[in-house]
Amino acid sequence: MSSGPFEQNLYGQHLVSWIVPRAIQAHISKDNPQKALVMSFHGWTGSGKNFASKMVADVLYERGSKSKFVHWYIATRDFPHVSEIKKYRDRLQREIPEFTKECPQSLFVFDEMDKMGPGIIDAIKPFIDFHEEIDGIDYRKNIFIFLSNAGGSEITRVSLNFWLKGKDREEIEMKDIEPIVNQGAFNEKGGLQFSEIVEKNLIDVYVPFLPLEKSHIKKCIAQELKLRGLAMNKQIVEKVASQIVYYPPQFELFSVSGCKKISHKVDLFAFEN
Repeated sequence: MSSGPFEQNLYGQHLVSWIVPRAIQAHISKDNPQKALVMSFHGWTGSGKNFASKMVADVLYERGSKSKFVHWYIATRDFPHVSEIKKYRDRLQREIPEFTKECPQSLFVFDEMDKMGPGIIDAIKPFIDFHEEIDGIDYRKNIFIFLSNAGGSEITRVSLNFWLKGKDREEIEMKDIEPIVNQGAFNEKGGLQFSEIVEKNLIDVYVPFLPLEKSHIKKCIAQELKLRGLAMNKQIVEKVASQIVYYPPQFELFSVSGCKKISHKVDLFAFEN
């Protein structure tokens, strides 16, 4: 799996572009992996976590994220009530075997992990642990991706400190950021807080998504214009970029919403005279 598509389409995420393709390629190249691949994506909203997950699906399946072998769970939609945790756990323990029977290399994406009730995600522990099979089903070729805003503040703090020291963001390495993301995932309120799968080290890689700078926001705006068939216009790009809220206020360095509000801002400002 080449890192090219990630580098070209995922702006400002050199760590993601380096880690994710290698993890996927290593996993799918094994006839008998030791366990299912589990990746946990962390970062501020709009930094590209959903987009990267869809890119993984596009690489693995002919129909991409529309494939029937891609299963997308959204916490606020699929697990909305804390009072029904047992029902949600039972659902996962029923569905994951069913889906794996249909395709031994299925993709499971759990979105909004930071909004998931406690204990729900531990229902999948048997399917991501080091078991050759459970009741005749081999889960080891599956891929699980968790998406969470947990740890986003810590990732942003590391990024800001590098900037304040005059260092380029590309100098940030996994060793600078993975330990605090791991700790944040376990301690911050949400689906991974105090979970067995974190405690038992069943998450193979924590993937930090850095906060996007204004230069990356401008690339997102230009891409949005292109997707709409509109001509590239530097004035529009600058205008839309100026309507985004940045952090910290005194530097206006990182977009607090990433590229998430770009489409709406283009709706409002791209057609002004």
